[in-house]
Amino acid sequence: MYIPIITILWALGDTSAWINFPMVNFPFSSQEKCYEYVAHARASITKDPMYLNGYSTCVYIGSPTGENT
Repeated sequence: MYIPIITILWALGDTSAWINFPMVNFPFSSQEKCYEYVAHARASITKDPMYLNGYSTCVYIGSPTGENT
């Protein structure tokens, strides 16, 4: 499964803050679908006047092996 991760630098008055959005409860079964979602979300977010910078990606989460890592 693929998990979208979106990190945004917002302008908050006189300061700014990085906000992380790991969406672990919103997984995708394919990398392609995950990146389509991330592209759509990023296109919407960058229109906000408080948006300063950001990055986004999809992370592959494999099946649990039962081993401690």
